[in-house]
Amino acid sequence: MTGPDVPTSTDIAIIGGGIMGASIAWQLALRRAGSVTLLERSAIAAGASGRTGALLRRHYTNLPEATLAHASLNVFRNWSEIVGGAPVFDETGLVVTIPNDEDSTVNLERLTANLAMQRAIGIEARAISGAELQEIDPFARVDDIAAAAYEPESGCVDAVAATQGMALAARDSGAIIAEDVGVTDIIVSSGRVSGVKTTRGEVRCGVVVVANGPWSPSLVGPLGIELPISAVRVQVATFLRPTAFHRPHAAYVDIASGMFCRPLGLGRTMVGVSGGDQHDPVDPDGFDPTLDPSYPRLAKAALARRFPKMTAGSFLTGHAGLYDMTPDAHPIIGSLADSGFEGLYVAAGFSGAGFKKGPAVGQAMTDLLLQGSTNLVDLTRFRFERFADGTWTTPWSDTEYVLSADFGHKF
Repeated sequence: MTGPDVPTSTDIAIIGGGIMGASIAWQLALRRAGSVTLLERSAIAAGASGRTGALLRRHYTNLPEATLAHASLNVFRNWSEIVGGAPVFDETGLVVTIPNDEDSTVNLERLTANLAMQRAIGIEARAISGAELQEIDPFARVDDIAAAAYEPESGCVDAVAATQGMALAARDSGAIIAEDVGVTDIIVSSGRVSGVKTTRGEVRCGVVVVANGPWSPSLVGPLGIELPISAVRVQVATFLRPTAFHRPHAAYVDIASGMFCRPLGLGRTMVGVSGGDQHDPVDPDGFDPTLDPSYPRLAKAALARRFPKMTAGSFLTGHAGLYDMTPDAHPIIGSLADSGFEGLYVAAGFSGAGFKKGPAVGQAMTDLLLQGSTNLVDLTRFRFERFADGTWTTPWSDTEYVLSADFGHKF
């Protein structure tokens, strides 16, 4: 995607060309919010958005994130009509397993409550037994699960196609998409944003939206704002399914098997393994994007715990990407005006579960910039100030699952 020259001024500058930045730019341009410029130091979707598994899970234990994921799925499912361009969504269905272990009684109770909350906002979801799961996925092993949540309308998305498609839609609506333009500093004057310094000159503006994932703290740090976001390296691997496993399968957030997986085109499955040893803090500018030599073996073993026929699968490829983790594994969305800088906003820290929320975050942020609030979702829990006042330690619901598997992100 080639763009025009970088403007010397714009009304709104968005930093970061992932799904968040692209979605915010699209919504702002669509709603004629003034001149909008998205600044991406490399290429659109070159960061975490291009390396995500992009499972569109709506199964959350808290209402705000379930709402964002649900609203976003409508956009992904109806991409050609709403955004434009070729479809990006694959309706595989999505399964979240509950292990048959010492915590199953409490987790099953919480599953019932969580599904009721999800259905109340319009999510089609239900609890299924192991036998019912085998009807959906005949090749699945089910003796290790107490039950599962099933979302028949959920699935996966082509993350690169969606992110670049959103950026193209923003450009077509009037936004400037400036690739190969790094932002080095945010300029402030008298307590208000006045511009940004880039690798291709200064851009004057009155509003800056930082949507730069794990690079966000380094942008606002010089202003004295400490975003509690760390970069965590996470690996995924893709395997060829053997011909004996000849049919597609659902996408899984598989707590029982300790992995997530999704079909990836014909005959392929992408898998990521849970566990703190697979989630290593790194320098986002210096991490290794290739797989550890031992990872394909670990990933294949985890995948075979759910699909035994994958013992005959063949490793194809893999890579490492980044989670932008916050201490509570929930994102930071909103204004930083209370930190002393009018016109400064952030949408970052999605902790490995952001892509599925991208379109709705774009809508909510645009509402916030244009109206001062949004009716889509209550943004109170997402505010940056929760880390200063200590409220971040309060669980977002009383129905969070008791988990031994660490996926990094929250449910």
